[in-house]
Amino acid sequence: MELINLFLYISLAILIGFNILRLMTFKKRCLYLPEEMALSLGLGIGFISLQMLLYHFLKIKFSILTIVILWAALPVLNYLLPKRKAGFEQISGQSGGNGTGHRVLNVFLASGIIFEISYAFFRALIKPIESYDAVAIYAIKSKIFFLTKSIPQGYFGGLGSIFPHPDYPLNIPLFQSFIYLGLSSLNDQLVKVIYPLYFLAILVLFYYAIRRFASSTYALLFTFVLAGIPQFNAYAANAYLDLPLAFYCFAAALFLFRWLEESRNTRFLIISAVMAGLAGWTKNEGLMYCAVYLILILVFFILNIKKVTLKEVRTLALYAVIISLILAPWIYIKKVYGLVNTDVGEISLNPLGLLRQSDKMLPIFYEFQRQVFGPKKWNIFWIAALAAFILNFKNCFTGIQRYITIFLALTVSGYIFIYLISPIDINFFLKKTWSRFLVQFTPIAVYWLAAVLKEDAKE
Repeated sequence: MELINLFLYISLAILIGFNILRLMTFKKRCLYLPEEMALSLGLGIGFISLQMLLYHFLKIKFSILTIVILWAALPVLNYLLPKRKAGFEQISGQSGGNGTGHRVLNVFLASGIIFEISYAFFRALIKPIESYDAVAIYAIKSKIFFLTKSIPQGYFGGLGSIFPHPDYPLNIPLFQSFIYLGLSSLNDQLVKVIYPLYFLAILVLFYYAIRRFASSTYALLFTFVLAGIPQFNAYAANAYLDLPLAFYCFAAALFLFRWLEESRNTRFLIISAVMAGLAGWTKNEGLMYCAVYLILILVFFILNIKKVTLKEVRTLALYAVIISLILAPWIYIKKVYGLVNTDVGEISLNPLGLLRQSDKMLPIFYEFQRQVFGPKKWNIFWIAALAAFILNFKNCFTGIQRYITIFLALTVSGYIFIYLISPIDINFFLKKTWSRFLVQFTPIAVYWLAAVLKEDAKE
């Protein structure tokens, strides 16, 4: 019965996310069904947890009925909206790199991907949540919310400060408590299913993203590369939040790139903005990614100043407004209760202050190169990416690759800035976090590599 309930409530979250996605795209199909299902998982989880946070302000107790009933109107609303034609080009084998590829190799690569996905589910479900941070920071909170059927009114002012990092967003802990409500028990094993589901969702989005400009074999090859990176697929089973964050960051970046590349389709921009907001609602690092997306839009405007219209300039405000609306309830709580991040000191843009921290640069780059040249965790992916950057330098700054390269540069720079302003011992901080931070943008980095090498692949 617990397995049946688990399937039922995960499916319910996906259904809610699916209807939200239909509203966001004005009921015009611009994605393939697997892509829609992948996005629906992240949307359903994110908006259910946001709803539960709003119930804290309204002093409404959590229950499956009180949570689900508000979403019942969505299918009706979507049904009443006029149906529109599909807004995407069918992937076919008619031209360019969009062929079906090598069938035997396709079967081999698909089998490898299916094995990695199955193994991720197996590792996640054979034991309960037991990783230290997963228990101390996230799981304990979800159990409190389940047992009290709410976020207790005194939680943020008192109880929450007992546990590490009370300022961490509550997206996943709240959704875990939703699963506990559906199971009517604190089943620490079954609740972990959401992590390999995020892993699966990333791979689905990744495959279709590459399939739009390359053959199925090429898409499967790079999907296999991503799925097989040990450090990346390890986070599909350990109940840390870096993989859920990687999903939201990748989805936000992917649809922002599509907006930049495909005639500024507003639907893609809305999807990107919502996913960016949910990234900030998943982990504090998501706030940095939100800033990176906004900067990237500004860079686009600067590089295309003669072609940019007033309508497109307004999109920057729209993007910021959507992110702000999603993050507003949590930012308000942090402000009212004075929840601060202990890993980062008071942010100062004083050049002299940053200059005094310049001695941290050596250990930062040392740990970075240790990760890049460490095949135990990353296979040879980062080495291949570095080689591609050197050998295809010009191609890295042409077309859409230009914006992906800038995005990765801004992301790495953002993390270096965090290390510089953090009061924590730099060597300890680096060893605990650099490999986690890399996980968060690994899908984007693999996508960048596929985009940079696509011309070589055609030859």
